[in-house]
Amino acid sequence: MRRAFEAVTRIMDSLKMGETVLLIYDESLIPEFSFLFFVEYASQKGVPVIVDDILDSLYVIKQHLEFIGIDTTFFENITVIKVGGKNRVGHVRQHIPLEGAYREKYRLAAKEVYKENNNAINIVLGIENLFYLSTKPSDITEVISELISFLGEKSRIAVYIINKNITEKAPVNPLPFFERIASTVIYTESHPRKAVLRIGKCSSLDLVGKSLIIELDDLLQYWGR
Repeated sequence: MRRAFEAVTRIMDSLKMGETVLLIYDESLIPEFSFLFFVEYASQKGVPVIVDDILDSLYVIKQHLEFIGIDTTFFENITVIKVGGKNRVGHVRQHIPLEGAYREKYRLAAKEVYKENNNAINIVLGIENLFYLSTKPSDITEVISELISFLGEKSRIAVYIINKNITEKAPVNPLPFFERIASTVIYTESHPRKAVLRIGKCSSLDLVGKSLIIELDDLLQYWGR
């Protein structure tokens, strides 16, 4: 497990503020353990974590972790900007209804939060739900344009954890656009008791194409189950 965490740390250490990371997964516990990885990394580096919780995605991750016996009390100390949904998890700074000019409200909320939290790791959960629920292509292109505008924002490193199965069923599949925009793209492949992570794209060119294997038993031992 230490080797796996060191590998993830090497990837994160290679990033510069303003970069965008895309972690693509299919149906598995990859988002739950990836979330733990990123929070653990931020804790060890002494940098703040800000979560964009879209349509109760953080609540789902919290419940899944509790079901397998992992302590989630630390969630309450995580700064959250919540978009849509109703289940509040973490220290919710703003809860923005998914209606009307919610994107503008999000931009204003994010600007306020980042004034107080520089050099943060921004974990974005559930953005694929927005694409899936979009009723017209223009909704998708607007979100993509916003992602481009955030690229290079020096106050954060953005990490988008995205469900491949959901995006592929959206009216317009945004993944090709995401993969082009992101400076680092990590593809995951789930197996019964392990996951394989492959770095398809990275600003640190020596990491491109490399893979690492994470064993489920090691994860459970590391987080004290």
